[in-house]
Amino acid sequence: MVILCLLISLIGCQKSKSSENSAPPTPTPAVTSAYEVLFATHNTAYCGSSFISDLRINDGTSIGNVVVNNDAAYLYLTYNLATNWYMTSAQSFVGKKSQIPSTSNGNLDHNRFPGKKTLNVCDLTQKLSFKIPLAEVQTDNNGQCNTGSQFFIAMRSSVKKINPSGNCNAGQDQDAWAVPVLINPGNNGTWATAFYYCKQICNTSSSWCAFGQGYWFSKPDVVWCSQNVQFGGLVVTRGAGRALWPALTNLVKKAFFQASSVQLSMVCNNGNRPMPSSIINDYNLLATFLSRFDYAAIERGTIPAGTDIEAIKTAISNIGQWNCQNNCDLSKDDTACNNND
Repeated sequence: MVILCLLISLIGCQKSKSSENSAPPTPTPAVTSAYEVLFATHNTAYCGSSFISDLRINDGTSIGNVVVNNDAAYLYLTYNLATNWYMTSAQSFVGKKSQIPSTSNGNLDHNRFPGKKTLNVCDLTQKLSFKIPLAEVQTDNNGQCNTGSQFFIAMRSSVKKINPSGNCNAGQDQDAWAVPVLINPGNNGTWATAFYYCKQICNTSSSWCAFGQGYWFSKPDVVWCSQNVQFGGLVVTRGAGRALWPALTNLVKKAFFQASSVQLSMVCNNGNRPMPSSIINDYNLLATFLSRFDYAAIERGTIPAGTDIEAIKTAISNIGQWNCQNNCDLSKDDTACNNND
């Protein structure tokens, strides 16, 4: 579970005149393309658990939520507005607490946040994400996260409530901030919040991996956990499959061995979890192709008229490369990267 280490006391920052004791404003972080804006839902496999917080306006009303996630390379800050609330802008900061833009009086200056996007409220935007390379932001490492990496984050948005039949340009913008607990507005209505997010560990042991064709068909000590492989009506047992080895110049055999290596890896090494999107199209192409054969036809290797041979060759090559790059254990599959058949 994401550890919410601390609600930062950035609430109730009342503006006042500068004094000799006022701290100088923080330097403005560079606004770079590192904060990529995403509007569409991104089907990302996140690491660990998500951090979720209310998104609230000044009077404490929750108008949606924010979600913070990371994968191995990126941090994702997502705004989700509900009911009739829509965004006119969004600003975000990720980094060290000491680097967050602020005024000499300690108020957060969201106009200097490095992540920013101005929106047309009439576009009725309710969902937006900032995608930020982890390598581009600094962490506050104070031992409160088991990963040793935590980020100080502020997420702010200008929002407007629009009735379904109303004028989208009517009404006033309001501030909305991501807050994990009750908001305490400042005396003059100036308020802001921030929080810590612990970078989540990516469990590489659960990643989908494969063994190559040589592992499954040329090593006599390798036992299939499945009794056969199947492509449509074509069913081939381990013994019959091994009898087809090697493929040599037989393109049908090559397609059979590569598609079988993925199918067997799915069942025997990945708990029958679905194949990754990066390989599923190539596998489906070969599986459909092989479903047109019986065992004798695979031995003969005669390719049916109308077959897109180049597409079959490409799929065979793609699977071979994928098996090499995502191999379960190259010490056991020493020919996986040799394109060996």
